[in-house]
Amino acid sequence: MIPFTYAFDGYCGWCYGFAPALHKFARDNADRVSIRVLSAGMRVGDRIKPFSALRFTTTSNEKVTEALGAVFGPGYRALVDEGSFAMDSHGPAYGLIALSLQAPERALEFAGAMQSAFFLDGHSLSDPDTYYALAERFGLDPDQVVAALGRPEVQERALREMREVRDLGVPGYPTLLIHLPGQAPQIFGAEEMSGDELTAELTKVLAENGLG
Repeated sequence: MIPFTYAFDGYCGWCYGFAPALHKFARDNADRVSIRVLSAGMRVGDRIKPFSALRFTTTSNEKVTEALGAVFGPGYRALVDEGSFAMDSHGPAYGLIALSLQAPERALEFAGAMQSAFFLDGHSLSDPDTYYALAERFGLDPDQVVAALGRPEVQERALREMREVRDLGVPGYPTLLIHLPGQAPQIFGAEEMSGDELTAELTKVLAENGLG
């Protein structure tokens, strides 16, 4: 199994657009790859601002739709239009860990569902009710998930993951890193690639490194 690291943020529109291709790649190569998901902390500190203070939100979303075919739902568009909602990346970082504690192998699946909850339905990724509903949907214990959101060890782990993303030198989000034996992590693929294109790239990279 070739390990990958996926650096994403729950509030990253480009990550939302990339998700279908990445999830197909993960499914199609389940016998060849493992993917660890890290929350990047895109909106923390002075980058936590209401939509009304963010420039080019609508333009950026249009670019994601044009490039990747992503659909932004009415619930999300209503948040943008109203303007007061502020994206705080701590919320989805805590939430992904809280969900994954019960099923760590499903982290990528949970990340995708979280982003759909926000970018389609407009549900805050800092609201415990969002994770309660997701936990029920995935057959997890929702009370345990909600309780985990406030645990210091969960929050500390989220901050460690954000630091790890920075230490890896990730240039932006989404970024997929491949960890080949004896080599430093390398950026793999690009957000505009389809699942099939990512699979073809994997086959090429493994062959070039004598791992095919």
